[in-house]
Amino acid sequence: MFRVWIGSWRQVVHPEPSKSYTVFVVEVTTLSGRYYMVEKRFSAFHALNMKCKEIYILEAEFPPKKLSNTSSKVLEARRAGLEQYLQCLASVEPTPRELVEFLGLPVVEEQRDVVTSQVFGFRKDPFIDTEYEREDLDMITAVTLDTFYHL
Repeated sequence: MFRVWIGSWRQVVHPEPSKSYTVFVVEVTTLSGRYYMVEKRFSAFHALNMKCKEIYILEAEFPPKKLSNTSSKVLEARRAGLEQYLQCLASVEPTPRELVEFLGLPVVEEQRDVVTSQVFGFRKDPFIDTEYEREDLDMITAVTLDTFYHL
């Protein structure tokens, strides 16, 4: 689980105006307190959406691909829509692998080891059944009984 948001966007200017583009600054904090930041173009978000829309049912709508213009107001609305989409996707349990890869986060393998331990006990209550003699008990049991019951 982690917190994700799009803090800002910026224009990447190219000498040829037709090749300029916008990147969105995606920021992530994990439960352990680690902070990550990555810049992504809208096309990367669109590719993520194409992968995830068939697998996950999300309440957030993905912003439209076509923009009427690239004014600050329009880009801020797109940033807010992308942020809402990412937060909705991040709320899916378990966290989608596609999102982890998109954000460039280290993959944490879930621990699936089964840990077992032997449980020791009495067949009968040693205080109700008097057939147990103090000498019959092992040292740890005798000390434990002495500590808790002052025998």
